[in-house]
Amino acid sequence: MSIEFKATKVNNNMKPDEEPRYYAKAVTKGTVTLNRIIEDMCAESTLSKADIVAVVAGLGKHLIENLKDGYTVKIDSLGTFSTSVKSPTVDSEDEVRPKDVSFSKINYLPEVHMLESFRDVAFKKVVTKEEAKISRPRGRKPIRRK
Repeated sequence: MSIEFKATKVNNNMKPDEEPRYYAKAVTKGTVTLNRIIEDMCAESTLSKADIVAVVAGLGKHLIENLKDGYTVKIDSLGTFSTSVKSPTVDSEDEVRPKDVSFSKINYLPEVHMLESFRDVAFKKVVTKEEAKISRPRGRKPIRRK
């Protein structure tokens, strides 16, 4: 298991005569869908696909409801979700009004153990686009349930 990365060039626009510098940027191997995760979970447990789908759907629904109601939602082993709002800057506290406030984003803070699990992750440098294509699996084998 490893995370692939590529060297990405960055130019200093303030000093155009300076040599470019490089930093590591993660390269994704693709997207794993919820359906794929559900299939993996079914293969590892006695739960049916319908059971897991129902729990995930309920979790999503209640997560949204609680966030909309102004709560921070902590899901053990996953992390904490909260909302941010935005508004224009004004000169006084009295001028900050509900009509000017809007939803900004949902914040996610992973659980500490989740972050700690990445301490020993391996990294693999991908040099070219061709190498990136070769190193990516063409697709995962389907899990056959008995």
